[in-house]
Amino acid sequence: MKIGMICFTARGAGICRLLCGRFRDTGTECRGYVPRRFWKPEWEAEGILPQDRSLSEWTGSMFGQKRALVFIGAAGIAVRAIAPYVRDKMTDPPVVAADEAGHFCIPLLSGHVGGANELAERMAGWLNGIPVITTATDVNGVFAVDVFAARNGLCITDRKEAKEISAWLLDGGEVGFFCDSECHGAEGARDICRHNICMNRVCGHNIWITFRNSERPSFLRLVPKMVVVGVGCRKGTQPDVLERRVLEALEDSGIDPAAVKALSTIDIKAGEAAVSQLAGRYGWELRTFTAGELLAVKGEFEESEFVRTAVGVGNVCERSCTAGGGILLIHKRAGEGVTVAAAIEPVARANHSQ
Repeated sequence: MKIGMICFTARGAGICRLLCGRFRDTGTECRGYVPRRFWKPEWEAEGILPQDRSLSEWTGSMFGQKRALVFIGAAGIAVRAIAPYVRDKMTDPPVVAADEAGHFCIPLLSGHVGGANELAERMAGWLNGIPVITTATDVNGVFAVDVFAARNGLCITDRKEAKEISAWLLDGGEVGFFCDSECHGAEGARDICRHNICMNRVCGHNIWITFRNSERPSFLRLVPKMVVVGVGCRKGTQPDVLERRVLEALEDSGIDPAAVKALSTIDIKAGEAAVSQLAGRYGWELRTFTAGELLAVKGEFEESEFVRTAVGVGNVCERSCTAGGGILLIHKRAGEGVTVAAAIEPVARANHSQ
């Protein structure tokens, strides 16, 4: 998370400096913005900058950078500032307002998915203040599927079903919980059973952690990012061709595109517009490897003498997607000057507790 923090008074500047320092000490990028009349040049080393823009311009800039926003001042100021930019709870950045005495930290936007509730709690801890949490699941101590998904890097596939699960739990209902063995989450998920979550038992509403694109009635799929797609392509391949070939390979193999975390290839293809645009469009990490690095990947791969002559290694797509230790899911598919493969990588152990 990257944070942008703004204040409006000399007293607020003190809170801003304190919080920015704490965030930076914990490895979180935080920039503070102080009105120039209160700002001191030596604060720049602390990540504190003079604020010369209008509040609306500053707020729009933070939204554009997808930074968390912290307002040190009245909550009403923050509400009016963010109002023109609020779009969608699944994509809006977290917003927190704290009074300039540090008594209260109030999450205003994206409390669950964006993490504003946790941000407010951290700030309140440093300020010896009170986090003002108002979301129903938190107030009632009920499992929140959107928080669980955000903490564990899972994509929510059906917002309506997620909302119904929260309402069902608030009414005292039980929710079934299932996890594909490949996702390595079932063991850690046992920690949430105290929240009316029933492991491997079908209920009126159910949660299913899977990278597959299968749909089941009354099941909310939470998709972990654990698939790496490897590609090779002819020079000058059109972006739409590469995208179509990749999406077709995923669909034919029953893999949800939301499960893809990275696109991999040989380094000499990193400059291809088709490759860079595909990674950028879907927000996938772009991994590139030298021919030597790909040759060192262990495994049995379908080699091409033509490709070996051209780039120094006989198989780019399969070798590149398994270079991180993944297991091959999709073997090489070729057509229209494009090769596609995919591998599944182990999910890092996360804290599944609520």
